Amino acid sequence: MIEILVGALVAGGTYLAAKKKKASTGKSVAAAAATGVASGAATAATLFVLSAMWPLLLIGGVAGGAYYLGKKKSLKALPPSSSG
Repeated sequence: MIEILVGALVAGGTYLAAKKKKASTGKSVAAAAATGVASGAATAATLFVLSAMWPLLLIGGVAGGAYYLGKKKSLKALPPSSSG
């Protein structure tokens, strides 16, 4: 559903930009259709990959956060200065 909305928004923007540059209606529609379909397909592919990888991203984020917090708590004091 999101990919359709993204495609429609990009197509509309492309159409308006082409008409602003005084392109013919046919060329404007063709450019809008091409960019709308391409951006919709790219959005669908991105969402597919993210939906397949979300468990790994979640586990990685939790593990990274735990590592960061664990490392932050184990800070050591500086050694005594040798200059006297």
